Amino acid sequence: MTETVERPLTRAAQARTSPVARLATAGGLAAFLSAALIWICRLWEPSVQYVSQLGATSMPTAPLFNTALLLLAIAAVLVDRSLVSRGGGYVVGWPVATTLLVCGLCFGVASVVTCSPGCPIPFTEGALPQDLIHICFAVLGFFLAIVAMGQVAALRRRPWMRAASVLTLIAVGLTSSTGALIALFRGDTALGGNLEFTAATLAIAWFGVFGLQVAADERLTRRDPPAV
Repeated sequence: MTETVERPLTRAAQARTSPVARLATAGGLAAFLSAALIWICRLWEPSVQYVSQLGATSMPTAPLFNTALLLLAIAAVLVDRSLVSRGGGYVVGWPVATTLLVCGLCFGVASVVTCSPGCPIPFTEGALPQDLIHICFAVLGFFLAIVAMGQVAALRRRPWMRAASVLTLIAVGLTSSTGALIALFRGDTALGGNLEFTAATLAIAWFGVFGLQVAADERLTRRDPPAV
């Protein structure tokens, strides 16, 4: 009679097969790909002033841009799922995963309900209901991304990630608020648009870095499990 002996996986194999690490890595890479596609659209249509205009109805960049926005939504949800699967540790007031999930859903809606041609400001002449829906969900998604940065910045783990989150949070806050003020007071639209693209790129890049950090954190934990 032959007995089958199951040998435990080595630590390296455990790290490679971790579903948490795979989810987080996929989320991080999806975010970086999203940023790259948005900049391809930006280079394709350099005259466009604001990010959402790239996805407006009838724009040649709309299919690619809305794919990029959907990728960002997928990235946020994948990192959210990795945090849920991993368990506790990423909680500041409420789970970071919850913030990422709602953030991802907002970007998902914004990728499907796009601006009308020209992407007019809601409640102005020529604006349609879809403009209000798109702007509300895009702004809420962006705001929740900033909230997630603040939560991660408050976590007592990975000092470099805390520092990166603080710096990104400040940079995104300054660039986005300055761009908004320029648009509000009808200033240099080119400068305002560049600031908005900068803020969006920094926020998306943060998703990518955070996703990869969660994956690295999981691999480290599995390689060096806490002593019992």
